[in-house]
Amino acid sequence: MKKFILATLITVTIGSSVLAADVSKVSFRVLNAFEAQFAGATDVNWTVTADYTKVKFTLEGEKVEAFYNGNGDVIGTSRKTEFKRLPLSAIQKIKKNYAKYQVTETIEFELNGDRKYYVSVENESDRKILEVSLYGQVTVFDKNN
Repeated sequence: MKKFILATLITVTIGSSVLAADVSKVSFRVLNAFEAQFAGATDVNWTVTADYTKVKFTLEGEKVEAFYNGNGDVIGTSRKTEFKRLPLSAIQKIKKNYAKYQVTETIEFELNGDRKYYVSVENESDRKILEVSLYGQVTVFDKNN
């Protein structure tokens, strides 16, 4: 189940579009938790689904997304980052194993205190999402042909 939730959140983060909800549809618990944790956030945009609430916002100049369950607990957070901020061993593996691909996006994702990176790579005929651990392990998370 945890893998399914993670896959759903990563897919939403990396490129699927969902309908934006106005703040009146956000639960009181989620709204209070967000305001307590991310005071000073600007450009706030909410999306409410049956499984989670997603909020996109800007904090200290960075675009961030946070995902909450119905109780107002943070499920995870994500933000775009630079490829060069990955562990050095991961950068080397990706450059070697995916030399014919171009990195199109790098996302840092925290879920229950565990941080991972997701790197989108693509070429003319293929697109993959790579999962990178803090220790530099690189695996294919999702492959789209």
